[in-house]
Amino acid sequence: MRNLIELLNVDKRCVVDKRITKVAISNNSTLNASEKKILKEVINDIRWLASYKPVNSAIPEFITQLESYDEIQIISVNFSDTKYSKQVINLIQKSMPYFLVLLLEVGNKFSVSVAKKSINQTDKLKRTIDEVITSTWMDTSIDTSVNNDFIKQLNTKSFHNLHLKAFYQGFIRAIQQYEANLLTGTVGKNSKGNTLKDGGDILKQIESLDKEIISLKSQIKKETVFSNKVHLNMTLKNLEGKREELIEELK
Repeated sequence: MRNLIELLNVDKRCVVDKRITKVAISNNSTLNASEKKILKEVINDIRWLASYKPVNSAIPEFITQLESYDEIQIISVNFSDTKYSKQVINLIQKSMPYFLVLLLEVGNKFSVSVAKKSINQTDKLKRTIDEVITSTWMDTSIDTSVNNDFIKQLNTKSFHNLHLKAFYQGFIRAIQQYEANLLTGTVGKNSKGNTLKDGGDILKQIESLDKEIISLKSQIKKETVFSNKVHLNMTLKNLEGKREELIEELK
């Protein structure tokens, strides 16, 4: 994939572009045995691409009793297999108290992951990860309108710069728009006027329905009583209908 700093159109004042050693990650966080193995055997390269602060970006901080958007760090992580995505994301996110944008690469595949963090009320220097939001893996070797639009949406120069929280939410919007486009099969512009929260809630509902549908299909395959099978199929049809309605809401 082409230069990630150029892809995000990072402000030159915020570019860092330095390698982060595995030793630095290990020393700055408490890793369990499994995480140490992931760091050693799965992760190939970690780079600190950019750092957005009020002093170098001219974007004001946003600090309350619950959250502190005083810095945003953009980090790229190259690793061996997408099956380790969750472990890699959690390892990196918990190793730094800042709001991180993780640009994940596995071969030709690319993904973006962010996390909502709150101030630990027991220890103000620590952060609690409340929610992780990660895009579906994109195959960069395939040229599609949905893929191209995702790259376009990641242009940081188009993000709101009222404060660093608004700037960070630009990445969340880009991920949500990409997920919506994948579901609808089109490049849309949120014609229903959904807010950031609305779009996130709809995607979560669809994800929940997908899990129910997979479970239900498994039950149908195992069911031997005809009447029960009919009932399960009717329930499945109802869930699939709800899913289609939610997808329509994303257009």
